[in-house]
Amino acid sequence: MTKNVDFLIIGGSAAGTTAAEVIRLLNPQSSVSIITDENHEQYSRVLIPHYIRGKVQREQVFLKKPGWYEEKGIKLTKGIKAVSLEPESHRVTVDDGEQIEYKKLLIAIGGYVNKINIPGSDLADILYLRTIEDADSVIEAAKKSKKGLVLGGGFVSLDFATGFRVNGVQKVVILTRDPYFWSGHLDPESGRLMKNLLSANGVEIMTQEEADFFEAGGPEGPLARRVRRVVTKSKKKIEADIVGVGIGIKPDLEWLTKAGIKTNRAILTNEYLETNIADVYAAGDCAEFHDVFFERQHIMGNWANATSQGAAVGKTMVHSASSGQVGQRTVYETISSYSDTFFDNSYSFIGVTDEKFADEIIVRGSVENNKMARIFIKKMNGISRIVGATVINDPAEVAPLTVSVRNKIDILKFKNRLSDQAFDLKEMLA
Repeated sequence: MTKNVDFLIIGGSAAGTTAAEVIRLLNPQSSVSIITDENHEQYSRVLIPHYIRGKVQREQVFLKKPGWYEEKGIKLTKGIKAVSLEPESHRVTVDDGEQIEYKKLLIAIGGYVNKINIPGSDLADILYLRTIEDADSVIEAAKKSKKGLVLGGGFVSLDFATGFRVNGVQKVVILTRDPYFWSGHLDPESGRLMKNLLSANGVEIMTQEEADFFEAGGPEGPLARRVRRVVTKSKKKIEADIVGVGIGIKPDLEWLTKAGIKTNRAILTNEYLETNIADVYAAGDCAEFHDVFFERQHIMGNWANATSQGAAVGKTMVHSASSGQVGQRTVYETISSYSDTFFDNSYSFIGVTDEKFADEIIVRGSVENNKMARIFIKKMNGISRIVGATVINDPAEVAPLTVSVRNKIDILKFKNRLSDQAFDLKEMLA
C-alpha cells in the first residue's frame, strides 16, 4: 500500500514538530505527516533530567497532546521506523512495509544512544538516558540503590550523577577514560573545578579508567541478573547496584547513505538545511550543516538549535514547494547556547568552544573562587571576535558573552582586560 503526502517528516521531536507547525501555518492546504519510532506525542528531552530530579512532573514533560495534531491538521504516526529511501521516486518505505510518496521530505531523526558492549552489559539496572521510558527506569532503579556508577564524561553523565543522588543513591562514581572530566569541552583547570564541585556533592570522578566487564549480584535468586560491580581494565573493582551509561549518541545513517545522501558524522547539508538530494532536507541532531556564522560544517546537538532549525527549514520547504510564492528560502544562522544546573551549580556553553578553532583563549575566575569562564577569540574577516565561551558558576557573564558572539563585536581594545573579573563584560556592548 502506498500513501501520498505533500510534506513528510521523519522524526517527531523538536525539529520535526516545529517544522510541521511552520509548514501548516504557511501552507494550510497542504498535507503534512510526521512518522516517529517513539510511541508518544512530542515531549521535551530537555525536561527529562528535571523530571528525574523531581523538579517537574511526568505529564509536564509532554509538550503536545493528541488533540493538537488534529487541530493543526498534522497526521502523526507513532511507533514506526523509516527503513529505506528512493529519491528518484520520492518514496520512503517504513518497517511495516508501507510506502509513502512525498513531495518534500525532512529527516529529523535525532540519534540513538551508543550501547556498551562488554561482558555483563545486559544485566539489569545498566541504564541509558534518551527517552521518557529511560527516565522512568532511572527513577525506579535509583530509589532502590545505594551505590551508583556512571560511565562516560559528557553532559549525560552529569544528568545521571545528579539524578542518582537526588533519588537517594548515597555514593556515585563517574568513570571516564579521559584525563579529566569533560576534557572534550574544558581545559584541565575547569575540569578540576568541576571535580571539586561534584566531590562536594558526593560524586567521585575516576579518570583514565575504562570498564572491562560487569559482575552480577549473585549466583541465583532475584539478584542473579542485577549488576553488582564493574571491573576496570586496570583491574579495579567498583561496587555499583545501578549504572548509567552516557557514551554519546549517533544517528542511523546507513539507509540514507544507501540512497545517495552525503553524510559525515551526520547528514551533510548546506546553510539552508538542504541535502545533496533534491527535495530532501535534514534538521536537528542528525544534521551537519554549513554554519555561515563560523564558516564551517557544524553539528549542534541541543533542543534550542533543533527548534530553530525546524522553523527555518519549514519556511524553506514551503518556499520550494510553492515556487517561491509562499515562505522564504531561509539561511539557518545562529549561535549555539546551552545552559543547565547541577546541584547548586550552573554551567553554560556558548558558540564554538573548540580550542583548535580559536586563536586565543582567555580565562576569567579561578578554581579557588569556584567559578570560571573561558573566552575563545578568533580573528575573522579582520575582526578579533569572541566566538565562544564556557562559563561555570557565573550566570551573569552569559548574556554579555552571548551578545558579543552574536553581534560579532570587535573586542580588540578590550582583550587585555577580559581576564580581570573587575572588568564588566557589558562594557564590550556599549
